[in-house]
Amino acid sequence: MTTTAAIPTDDFSQCHLSIIQHFEQLRQLGKTDIPDPVPSNIQTTAKNLVAFYHEVVLNHHHEEEQELFNIVMDCASPGDELHNASLMIKRLTGEHRSLEKEWKSLEPDLKKLAKGHPAKLDKNAALGMADHYLLHAKYEESFFLPLAAEILKNTDLESLGLSLHTRHNIDQTACYI
Repeated sequence: MTTTAAIPTDDFSQCHLSIIQHFEQLRQLGKTDIPDPVPSNIQTTAKNLVAFYHEVVLNHHHEEEQELFNIVMDCASPGDELHNASLMIKRLTGEHRSLEKEWKSLEPDLKKLAKGHPAKLDKNAALGMADHYLLHAKYEESFFLPLAAEILKNTDLESLGLSLHTRHNIDQTACYI
């Protein structure tokens, strides 16, 4: 029986599935007329979005920028491969900052909704951020992660894989690692 080892870039791809689901929830919230008092389902959605953003999205950006982007740049062949990787990383990093800025404008109202307080959630901003994040994830999945996998396919990936595994399973990591 032949097994295929998971490629560390798969961790980033798997994370996108959850991110996409949450930003679809933000899109739905942006389409919703929010009454006063705030219904419990909207409170729960807002609370989950705020927690998810801080616990997953920001960490995901950090991991990409500190781990994946650096190793891709280190392993890319000089010439077109390095140039393309550099352009994509510059784009993705810029998108991270832009998305983080968009979130800051939405977060105060989401926090109010999470506590059951009425808020004037900017629907256009919520829909815009959801769309922007979904486009960002699609670009990353369609273009950058395949390039990263190609660049890293003939390299020693254990260090990236161990680093990601340790971060994603910090509560389960043995003390001697």
